[in-house]
Amino acid sequence: MSEDPTTLTDLRRALSDLESRQAAGGTGFFARLDAGDAEETSGTGSEGAVGSADSAEAGPGSARSAQGVPGAGPSAGEPAGTVPDEPFADSPELAEAYAKAKKTALNMLAMRDHSSTELREKLLRRDIEPAVVDRLITKLEHSNLLDDTQFAQRFAKAQRESRKLSRSALRRQLVKKGIDEETIAGVVDEVDGEEDLAREVAEKKARSTRGLAHEVRERRILGMLARRGFSSTICLKVTREVLAET
Repeated sequence: MSEDPTTLTDLRRALSDLESRQAAGGTGFFARLDAGDAEETSGTGSEGAVGSADSAEAGPGSARSAQGVPGAGPSAGEPAGTVPDEPFADSPELAEAYAKAKKTALNMLAMRDHSSTELREKLLRRDIEPAVVDRLITKLEHSNLLDDTQFAQRFAKAQRESRKLSRSALRRQLVKKGIDEETIAGVVDEVDGEEDLAREVAEKKARSTRGLAHEVRERRILGMLARRGFSSTICLKVTREVLAET
């Protein structure tokens, strides 16, 4: 593979603006860097770029039955995983739409966790009446089958462990999931070990680039950390220390 012409000066300059980037994944400089190092972001493993398919986002509790949704404790007198008290009794058409929407929603939740916004948008894309969707989302929340705080906590834990995402990357992903800012702040603030996680990512990349020129290794490690959303200070510090050790 031919070397990316990007210089380390370009990379360091880009890193200085890293923390102001809002979109997940690189644009401009990082898009070129990603294209030059495609082998670093292929697949869906921990080396992949930010953003993944539903199966990679499922986290703990995926591939479960609706009765086994984490955090889905029953309301008083209700079995877990049920959505009782069918609404729209005065409208057979809406009642039928609600029943179908409920079945669809529970199937989706059985496959993986969803935020309330995610589930709402998926149901609306199936041309289900907004009034039906709103009523169902409310009922699911009251039944504890939807809980954005618990979803955000599980999602952050899974992404942190499997994909080694930084706090800023986790924040962007949670925004995309429709989680409110207050909940995001509470979840992200609980995440620690930022520099240790960056070092783990850097050490893995350093091992895979043994034998390459120092400048090439430095560029690739910095790029990998940047794509994970680590701050420019941590990117530069950890890269320098890891290369000094190897």
